[in-house]
Amino acid sequence: MRTRFHHMLDSALAVPGIRDLRMQRFDADFSRGNYNGTCRGVYHSYAEAAAAAPTTLLLGYDHAGPAGMYRDRIERVSPGDYPMMLWLQKAFAAGVTRVVDLGGHVGVSYYAYQKYLDYPDGLRWQVFDVPAVAAAGCEIALERDPSGHLSFIDSFAPAAQADLLFTSGCVQYLEQTLAEKLAALPRQPEWLLVNLLPLHDSLAYWTVQSIGKAFCPCRIQHKASFFSALEQLGYQVLDVWTNAEKQCEIAFAPEHSLNGYVGAALRKTG
Repeated sequence: MRTRFHHMLDSALAVPGIRDLRMQRFDADFSRGNYNGTCRGVYHSYAEAAAAAPTTLLLGYDHAGPAGMYRDRIERVSPGDYPMMLWLQKAFAAGVTRVVDLGGHVGVSYYAYQKYLDYPDGLRWQVFDVPAVAAAGCEIALERDPSGHLSFIDSFAPAAQADLLFTSGCVQYLEQTLAEKLAALPRQPEWLLVNLLPLHDSLAYWTVQSIGKAFCPCRIQHKASFFSALEQLGYQVLDVWTNAEKQCEIAFAPEHSLNGYVGAALRKTG
């Protein structure tokens, strides 16, 4: 009886007039940043998604508001962090000492993980993020990183000298794919750890995501194509996991929504 009632309710809400009203009310709330983490619309490119973003909030992370986010993550890890910590410790045991953290915000993973991992004495953990975030990270590091292992860089170029590229929750906001960024380097890092990545089994598209304080064009990549492009650069997939605590909900587009994000560990074979 309950299942039939739910089907009846879903059918009623899908009636054109009611659906239009729901979409109008959602769009009004979405434009005010009331749906933090939720996405709206399906687009073919970064530019198309950026043009479709509401103008009521700023676009992207390079602003004071987004730079002040995620401070709670400095003090804790999430379930999806544990595979990253496992593979990071394996990489350290194999001799890794230089890490470039793409989109590492103010160093949240560096700080959170050091409670659980043995960092090598000569560790250099370099974060590459947008200027507003990097500036905030430098201020925090003066107080929180007396070891001096953490620093911030203003380009992706130093990744060519890194042993390991670490990226968690960033790749989907870049205009280039991860494989394209790596291919442009004269040398790719031996290790690649990527987490909190939205991948779809059969589709590839852009959407607009609300992060509460701003809107961001967000890329959902085709899963097989994402890994194939990295394998063409010589990376071997060592492990793949699902971040079940993360979902990508695209309003009114359930066929484009995701029930979980993806993480993976890869290593160059040659």
